[in-house]
Amino acid sequence: MGATEGNDVVHPVVDAHMHIFREPSWNPQNTTAYPDSWIRQVRWFDQDLAEARERYAASVRDSWDPDGSKTIARMDDAGVDVSVMMPMDRGLLVGDEGFVPIEKKNEGCYELTQKWPGRLFSFCGVDPRRSYARDLLIRGLTEWGMLGLKLYPTTGFYPDDEIVYPLYEVCCDYDVPVLLHQGHSGGRLKSKYGHPIHVDSVAADFPDLKIIMGHGARIETWGREALSVAIYKTNVHIEISLWQHWASVDELVRLFVWIRDRIGIDRLIFGSDMTNTEVSMSLREWVETIAMFPEWAKQLGFRLTEEEIGLVLGGNAKRVYKLPI
Repeated sequence: MGATEGNDVVHPVVDAHMHIFREPSWNPQNTTAYPDSWIRQVRWFDQDLAEARERYAASVRDSWDPDGSKTIARMDDAGVDVSVMMPMDRGLLVGDEGFVPIEKKNEGCYELTQKWPGRLFSFCGVDPRRSYARDLLIRGLTEWGMLGLKLYPTTGFYPDDEIVYPLYEVCCDYDVPVLLHQGHSGGRLKSKYGHPIHVDSVAADFPDLKIIMGHGARIETWGREALSVAIYKTNVHIEISLWQHWASVDELVRLFVWIRDRIGIDRLIFGSDMTNTEVSMSLREWVETIAMFPEWAKQLGFRLTEEEIGLVLGGNAKRVYKLPI
């Protein structure tokens, strides 16, 4: 599919929230933690449990991507111009043993951006409770060209805990966004820290900070609360990765129209959260589904323009992330 056009404006297609795991130590939980949760999340309901578990295990075995080539091939197939990696720091919750050190994970993402210039970019991911978190973020922004900060609150901290505020201050100083994992989480991750009401305080205390709610706080659970925060806090953006697992096309079209009219289409950002695993739908199917929304909206009696969908698929991410493309 590639870049989208609308009113003579050409927008790139940007997967604004995805992951690359170069080898198992980048995500050791992925092989053992909660397959029974995942197989219910991703629409594998037509199989018995044993078969679904094996399918999950097979998808994990195919997810490792040492040099990014699998990711680029999948992007090419889907017509995705740019993908943005979101390194996850979960070591303080489950123990750092078995994990690649978070400094090395961020440096590894930087290496992939150098191998695939203009195609892969990265945020800096770090737990704010680490003593060196601020220094690592600054290094990521100044030495590794990272585009923003990725936080994973469900490892055990609220977004509005003051321990996080020094990192927000860095983001403001460098004028880069922060993407927060929002919504429920599986395994040993603690969902209460992912409730979007805690983002409201951050948006109030840092009105110049560009905030992205990862997964839109999950459309199946706290999505409406996230949208309510975004209505009243205009520096908050909604990122839609994982919505492909939970909502039908007509539900999504109606929701896009609602968001456009009450929040603004300029604050809706496309993402997949994919890790080279094909669940619910492929990356290409997810992109093509969103691209068809103008036609489906017309069939439902609504209006969504090609330009609006072009902004969602990439124009908004290019602006908010300040993508150098």
